[in-house]
Amino acid sequence: MSALALLEKPVGPSDADVREAMSGNLCRCGAYQNIVAAIQIVRGKA
Repeated sequence: MSALALLEKPVGPSDADVREAMSGNLCRCGAYQNIVAAIQIVRGKA
């Protein structure tokens, strides 16, 4: 849900921008990098 909302609002292009927008919604587990990468692919920023 948070990732979908992120796609609909202006967020900077970097991975750090995505992490900031998703902060509080995700833990810092091993999958976190994959989640950010998936969001960037959908955003066309990969």
